[in-house]
Amino acid sequence: TGAGSGLGRLFALEFARRRALLVLWDINTQSNEETAGMVRHIYREMAEQAAAAAPGVAGDGEKDVVPHCNLQVYTYTCDVGKRENVYLTAERVRKEVGEVSVLVNNAGVVSGHHLLECPDELIERTMMVNCHAHFWVT
Repeated sequence: TGAGSGLGRLFALEFARRRALLVLWDINTQSNEETAGMVRHIYREMAEQAAAAAPGVAGDGEKDVVPHCNLQVYTYTCDVGKRENVYLTAERVRKEVGEVSVLVNNAGVVSGHHLLECPDELIERTMMVNCHAHFWVT
């Protein structure tokens, strides 16, 4: 979650380098797609490197084989602060991708206000995204 920027984007890129099939969620469709583009670029580079290092013969006569990977990235626009949106998106992921084995529950908001100056709506939004959403997504 929160894959469109910041730590969420950095986590996505690092998991891509480790050959993970990724499911990226963010409230911002455009930034989520930008992250997916960066992930696809990493996947293409790895595929090119694997092709360039075509299987050779190791010193013991065994072939060095680069494991075949079907690396993919899926994007979903989801407001994790809205429980029903989380549940609907999770169901789509189960149908379209399958079960999730690792969850990086990263989405979060920061108000930028001192507590006593923060409007109630922003406090509620912060709690929904930074607290409740972690339970719903999990």
